[in-house]
Amino acid sequence: MFRDKNISKQYKTGKPMKKLVFNKKFFINLAKVLALTGMTLLVVLVGVTVSTVWELQIKLESSEIKPAFYAPKKEDLLEAGSSILKEDWEGFSTFLVEDISADSFSTQKRTLFLNKDIQVSSLIANHCDRVYCIQYEKVFNEIPLNIWQALVGIEDLRFLQHRGVDPIAIARALVVDIVSMRFVQGGSTITQQLVKNLFLTSERTLNRKFKEVIYALYIENLLGKEKILSLYLNEVFWGTFQGIYLKGFYSASLAYFNKKPDMLTTYEATILISMLKGPNYYRPDKNLERLKSRVEAVFKRLKENNIFSPTEEKWDQKTWIAWQTEYIQRSKGKNFRLYYRLSLDTGEALGSFDLYVLQKTINSYLTKFKEKWPNEDIAVKLIIGHKNCTDQNCPRMYQYYSKIERDLKLAIKEERHQVGSLLKPLVYDFFIDHGKKWDDMVGTSPITLNLKSGKWRPKDYSKVKVEEVSLQTALQKSKNIPLIRLSEEMGFDKVELMLEKYIPNLKRPLGEYPAQLLGAVEMSLGEVFEMYQDFLSIKCEEVLNQKTTFEQSVIYLMSRAKETTISKIVDPRLEYSYLFGKTGTSNLGHDNWYIAFDGNWIYAIWVGVDSNRTDKELYFTGASTSYRIFQQYLLGRGKLIPEVFCN
Repeated sequence: MFRDKNISKQYKTGKPMKKLVFNKKFFINLAKVLALTGMTLLVVLVGVTVSTVWELQIKLESSEIKPAFYAPKKEDLLEAGSSILKEDWEGFSTFLVEDISADSFSTQKRTLFLNKDIQVSSLIANHCDRVYCIQYEKVFNEIPLNIWQALVGIEDLRFLQHRGVDPIAIARALVVDIVSMRFVQGGSTITQQLVKNLFLTSERTLNRKFKEVIYALYIENLLGKEKILSLYLNEVFWGTFQGIYLKGFYSASLAYFNKKPDMLTTYEATILISMLKGPNYYRPDKNLERLKSRVEAVFKRLKENNIFSPTEEKWDQKTWIAWQTEYIQRSKGKNFRLYYRLSLDTGEALGSFDLYVLQKTINSYLTKFKEKWPNEDIAVKLIIGHKNCTDQNCPRMYQYYSKIERDLKLAIKEERHQVGSLLKPLVYDFFIDHGKKWDDMVGTSPITLNLKSGKWRPKDYSKVKVEEVSLQTALQKSKNIPLIRLSEEMGFDKVELMLEKYIPNLKRPLGEYPAQLLGAVEMSLGEVFEMYQDFLSIKCEEVLNQKTTFEQSVIYLMSRAKETTISKIVDPRLEYSYLFGKTGTSNLGHDNWYIAFDGNWIYAIWVGVDSNRTDKELYFTGASTSYRIFQQYLLGRGKLIPEVFCN
């Protein structure tokens, strides 16, 4: 009957059992160990908590809202009498802090004509630090009521009652999960979601969960409800648009509805908040019915919880389809990518709209080039700088490189490209300074030079139908044979002395390397800019000091577009405007240039093969690439056409 043999034996013999002895010393030692262990755990817990709070404080400091906008510049003035493309203005104005009155423009098809001077208001600032991302932070008072109410109503109905962690919500979620035998609901509050998304990773570990709870409790006491809501709505991920990462409610409102947030209707705000559960899962272009089903469920719940009025109307199917169609059309555009690039360029040289038009123009041509030559690595480099800039760190100088992932300084200042015909204005002007006249005639027949490397015969890009041309025509039409003939006559050594002031890597003696005069010399974009800056300054000084007349200067001759190499493609609005310009094209068309001067600003543009060059000829020219970029930018930036008179 008894399993213990000793107890059974004692029961049978009738002998009394031994009394259990209470070991007091043992229990005292056990209590000491437990107390010490408890104190150690408490110290560790306090230490971890203090460390976690300290870590959070550092992270919170970096999440402070930054200045709200870019200050407008004097270059942001759009001038009465000029015109801009309607699509350019619509894309750009999406990101203005203040709207421009419609009566400032007269519309004619795709063009807007400016009825008066317009001071472009400030652009919204991009607060996002990651690549290809847009975020515009707003304080709580600037967040529309329907947006944050919808968030609270669907994500955390007891948000105003709890202190960061909601035991009731956790218990309710636990019951639902047990009944369903799977994970259906979570008990996380908005505060917990904020700290998880903003400060922690998504890993499922006890350490991460512990930090989440500590963070949530601390933040609730430190920041308060309004700051928590503003942080959440400013920081949360809302999908992508035009390849741009959307961070926060403001960029999401612009992307999905092409509206500033304060213009959203209650139902539009509901759509925006409904997408938070999975922005890519509920994308309107691909998953409209899925999104529609979720929005209707969320909208119904918000009305049942008296967050929104029961009389609020939902969209009908026609409205849903119209919205999807408009969204898809806008998603094919580039204005978000252009604004992102614009947000990286905060210099003083150009106005915001100038930059937008310039970058849009460059992107459109890069797209065309890629379609025509899909296997070529084609890039664009550009400098626009004021004539008085003394170095390339001048605040009134804008530098651009289409590859934002590469080093701009290296690309502009150090990487060299063949210059094509860019030296011809300097060389022909040298002939004038040494006794020649613009109406002097020079032969166009073939010429052969006996060099140490062998015989060399320069050729012209196009056939010359006359035996002689004037120096003026030879310059304006960028002729090669006349230039070499005159250089030999004048003396290559003298031309060399002039050029060595501008070209640091000129091969000497020039007489043995005459092909350099036709473009077989390499210079960086920065070196070309400085060369022309010095040259144009000297030529204007001569006009101002009356050493020559403007009509006899090289600047004037190269300002007559209809007589130069761009005559066939110049826009009628620029045909008779005095804008100095020179194209340049290297062998095989791998380097294409345009240099321009409007009296105040110098423009240096290079388009070409950036790497992996082959012997394949690209039928590029400076006129068909760089000049077209310059022309489209100049005509579309909302300013009157400038003219160069050296005054």
